[in-house]
Amino acid sequence: MPRFFFNIRDGYDVDEDEEGIELPDLEAARAEALATVEELRDELRDAGNIELEITDETGRRLLTVPFFRGGQGGRRR
Repeated sequence: MPRFFFNIRDGYDVDEDEEGIELPDLEAARAEALATVEELRDELRDAGNIELEITDETGRRLLTVPFFRGGQGGRRR
């Protein structure tokens, strides 16, 4: 099963996920990212332009999900 990593990016800095999560596919990783964004949105309201990026085991960015509307998210890279 592939391992996906969920990094928080604020435009300048990246808080890298060191452990990752094994999930069946990218759609499952996307669902996990959306759930995480919902949980953290209120805590990070004043933090600016934040995205949750999903990477694979090689570090390749697969998808980004914005925390706030108006960002560019949910797009594949």
